[in-house]
Amino acid sequence: MTQLSYNEAFDPYHAVFRFIRIWKGCALEGKTHFDMLRIMDFYLLFPFRLQNMSFFSEDRAWRRISKSYESQKPYGEIPDDVSVFSRMAPFQRAAVASLVHSKVLSPEAWANNQVEFQDSELPPNLVNRCMSLNASTQDIISILCDLRERYPLLGRNGLKDRTGLLEFRYDPV
Repeated sequence: MTQLSYNEAFDPYHAVFRFIRIWKGCALEGKTHFDMLRIMDFYLLFPFRLQNMSFFSEDRAWRRISKSYESQKPYGEIPDDVSVFSRMAPFQRAAVASLVHSKVLSPEAWANNQVEFQDSELPPNLVNRCMSLNASTQDIISILCDLRERYPLLGRNGLKDRTGLLEFRYDPV
């Protein structure tokens, strides 16, 4: 028997929505490496998986917050973090390409594997929905903003290393 089911992780339109949530929730300004946005997106979608990350000692309370979201685990078995994260990549790229085409993201930044949100007019109901969801998960949004601000992406002890989601050994540091 074949069974089809929907998973937000593999929906480029849902990825667009999550990227806008991150943009509005963290007030992202300037350029952000695409891998940083991908990691933030992964933990926005799966906040219960944040507890698998290696934190700075002052951030260990985040593990408790992450565990509070375990009730959101999807029904059935899901693969490990790295497998899901790598399977999400083409959908995240499609989402960014759509946002670039819509002039929400800078094409010049995207040419360098970075994202830079531009001042563009978004539909008010979309912005309201993003802000409403961000308010209901303010603890996770706050953690994602802190991750971007305080944790470097590259090298040993960078976010790629601490999450185990991406290879870090060949990063230029």
